[in-house]
Parts: sequence; C-alpha cells; structure tokens
Amino acid sequence: MKAIEAFEKLLQESIDDGAFPGANYCIVTKKRSYFGSLGNRALFPEIEKNNIDTVYDMASLSKVVSTTSLILKLVEAGRLRLHTAVQTFIPEFRHQEVTVWDLLTHSSGLPADVSRAKEIASKEELMEKIFAMDLVYPRNSQIVYSDIGYILLGKIIEKITGVPLDRYAKEILFTPLEMFDTTYNPGDKKRCAPTEERKDRIVQGILRGEVHDEKSYILGGVAGHAGLFSTVTDVAHFIDMILNKGVYKGRRIFSEAVIDLLFAPKVEISHPLIKNYDRRGIGWIIQSCYSSAGDLVSEETILHTGFTGTNIWIDRRNEIGFCLLTNRVHPTRENLKIITVRPKLANFIMAHLDEFKKEDL
Repeated sequence: MKAIEAFEKLLQESIDDGAFPGANYCIVTKKRSYFGSLGNRALFPEIEKNNIDTVYDMASLSKVVSTTSLILKLVEAGRLRLHTAVQTFIPEFRHQEVTVWDLLTHSSGLPADVSRAKEIASKEELMEKIFAMDLVYPRNSQIVYSDIGYILLGKIIEKITGVPLDRYAKEILFTPLEMFDTTYNPGDKKRCAPTEERKDRIVQGILRGEVHDEKSYILGGVAGHAGLFSTVTDVAHFIDMILNKGVYKGRRIFSEAVIDLLFAPKVEISHPLIKNYDRRGIGWIIQSCYSSAGDLVSEETILHTGFTGTNIWIDRRNEIGFCLLTNRVHPTRENLKIITVRPKLANFIMAHLDEFKKEDL
C-alpha cells in the first residue's frame, strides 16, 4: 500500500471513531505537495460531504499564520521592536513593564482568558475587562498560553498601521502568498464547515462562517487571537514559503533572519529530568514533550493547534510541513478525541518521510 493511502486509512479510522466529522489535509515537501479531503463537513441540520475547497475556522492558528506574521513584517519594516512596551501603543493597558515580546512568548503575566466570555455583550465591555486585568504571575516567570495577549497584539498592529487587522493581513500577507480563500468573516458561508451549536443570550444556533471563539465574535470576527478562516490549499502556500526560507514563487515574503527567528526557542519550562519539556518561540510552539507534531519530527519544528480542530507543523530540518483542518467542535466542543489523533498522524508521516519526499509517491 502506498504511504498516502495508508495515511488516509488512518485518517478515515479517526473519522469513523468520531474524532471529527471530516478532515482536509496537506503534506508539503520541497518537491511536491499532497492534498486530501475525507468525511463530511456538516452533520446538522443535514449531512454534507466534505471537499478540498471547504473553508475552516482556523481558531488559534490565527495567532501564528496571521498575527505573528504581521508583527514580524512590522519588525522587518523598522516600525516595531519586539521589546517595546505594550503601553507605548495602547495607553489604556496599565502594566507598563509588559512588552510585545512577552505577549508573543506567552510569558507576560496575563491570564489565559476572560471569564464568562459568552456573557460579554459588546467589544467595549470586553476591552474594559482586559484593561482592568491584574497580572496573575510575575512577568517572565511562567508560560501561560493567553488569548488576551494576542488580542492586544492585534490592536497593536492596527495602531501602528492605521488600518484594520483583516485588511492589513490581506494586503501584506495573503495576497502575496496567493491565499485567496484566507480571510476574516468569509463571504461564502456555504463553503464553510460549521462548528459548534451555541445556546446563549448572544447566539442561538450552529455557527457557520462566523467565528467560533466568543471573544473574537464580540470583536466583530476580526481579532489577533482568532477569527481567520482558510483552506488547506492556501495553508500549503504558507508552509511552502517557510520551507523555502521566506520565498514563495520567487518572491521574498520574509527575510531569512525572520525565518530563523521563528525556529529559535525563547522561553521554556525546565524539568529536573525531562529535556525540552515545554518550549516556545515567537508565537509558535517549538518541538517539545507532548507535542501535537508527535515524537519523530526534529527539534527544528514549529507547531500550533486551534481549538476548533486545526493544527500545523513545519519541520525545516527534514523539509516537510503538515496541516490538518477539521471541525471537531461540530456539534459540540466536548469531543476531545483529536488530541491523541494529531501526534499519531505526524508519527506516520515522519516514519515514511523518504516516500513522501519522492517526486512521485
């Protein structure tokens, strides 16, 4: 059996087991890319077959594909230094010691989330809650993954550029990368995979083409931490650019210096016995224990996941990248089976690396 057929068999078994309704994937090498679409994109109110053009809610992949990338474009342009205080751009933010670098590495001291996000009725109320927050641990003493930090990063991008986050992302990143189906607030909702059914005072019904994350929803679907929608074919362009040291189809998108920065560990949680227990770089997770990229990728691997059922990893030493897009929260977020699926898929890919890197599988 060819490696790609065996890989899709594994993926189908996860669908049959109920890990997610369907899945789209891309495996990207320097010689060629592989794409696949399995299962269904909708289960309710009626079953809809999946296809490669399905647009998925990227959830927290928004943080790395869009927000982190845009921050680094501003660094390249000489408009921002990472060690600048957040308060420089957002005077309402009262913790003057916290920097942009702290937000990117999730070591700022900010809490992970806003409590009772489903009950927040306006963007003004949400931002008031964020500006009133105390730090919950001393800055640079822990790694606490925080949506709040990335909401602030989105605001910083808008303050520096003077344009909305979604417009700047399209102009600076998505159009040059030919990511034409990658957007915030997608227009063609029928192409979108539905996510969770909400039953609260803000939303009633199954979300489709509207962001799943409650905070991004209140912010109008455009936020630094969540809100991006995309397809695997578009994400493959992004991965290809990273693997080619910042160049896509002969056009330089990022400098090699920025690509090197993405793969450089910046913070880590130490352990008396376990090496590389938990490591993060600028925005991205760096390969470490309990990784969604499995056990066989190299230490030169960046990765991230999204709550809706998405994930991406890029191993530059082995010159391969992978993206899986699912809507595992459809119709409920209580389904957590994907957590064990992701690393097993990655292990299979890496165990068959030579086959995937051949020009013809």
